Amino acid sequence: MDFPATLLHGARATGLWESLLEAAAGMLCEAPGRATVPWQARACGQCAGCHLVQAGTHPDLRVVVPPALATELGLGADEAGEGAQGQGETRTAAAGREIGIEQVRGLIDWAQGTSHRGGPKVAVVHPLDAMAAPAANALLKVLEEPPASLCFLTGTHHLDRVLPTLRSRCSLRAWARPDARAALAELERRGQSDAQAVMHWSRRAVFEPDPARGLEWTRRLVRQLADGRVSQLDGVTPAQAIESLQKLTLDLMRVRSGLKPSYLADMDAALRRMAGQGDTGAWLQWWQRLAQAARTPDFPVHAGLAVQAWVVELQQLCTSGAN
Repeated sequence: MDFPATLLHGARATGLWESLLEAAAGMLCEAPGRATVPWQARACGQCAGCHLVQAGTHPDLRVVVPPALATELGLGADEAGEGAQGQGETRTAAAGREIGIEQVRGLIDWAQGTSHRGGPKVAVVHPLDAMAAPAANALLKVLEEPPASLCFLTGTHHLDRVLPTLRSRCSLRAWARPDARAALAELERRGQSDAQAVMHWSRRAVFEPDPARGLEWTRRLVRQLADGRVSQLDGVTPAQAIESLQKLTLDLMRVRSGLKPSYLADMDAALRRMAGQGDTGAWLQWWQRLAQAARTPDFPVHAGLAVQAWVVELQQLCTSGAN
């Protein structure tokens, strides 16, 4: 049976990676009467094929990700398709963030072989935009003429960065954020306290390692700004502070427009008091400065002073006078 390559695209931390793995497990499940179409097939979790997938040792499953991402996802070198990576390739900084040519060559060699268990072979390649031209060109050849019974499942968080030649060979499938019920269920499964607030703060991107990152720091900052006395700004890196300040600023700009806050839904009253100050032009300029700082968040020599400077600027904006 021929399977068209599928490109799943959506936002980070919304379960896209987990969906790729679930689809692969469903394709490799050996339960009688199972479906054989990606995202329709469901793994039983009990058969020999499912046990091999769970152990990360299924011979008909190949996962290819950048080395740096493999570490983040907890994949071993063999699991992540890094075994064929050349020595020169591993020495470059880009190699850690990109899928290298040797990884793709190893994938192609594996794809040309016959199925070990008599079913489909499944290749999971993620993210598809993390490929330099040589690796993309090598992958393109196998996408154009895939071996029989080979299923390609690929993903990306940046569809616009995927090379058009690769994108044109794939069937596109959009991945939506989990709904509120699913997001709360995932947070509760993780034992996350104050799941409702974390769901809003993360905008339902609950599959990242710490979806509550920066929430308590921002809450403390809002309370201190409301009291007119800011202190205890430690506990965040410059990158985390900028991300939190961007979320806070977006909420402040929303309430200035008569809308409800998105990230700090439980602090509506305090945000409305803060947002009533300053003119719209000043708020827009502040947002632009945050966006500029976000491009190089770890550049400041003294992290504490950088965070303090940004907070002082926000405090001045919030107390600069009514419209």
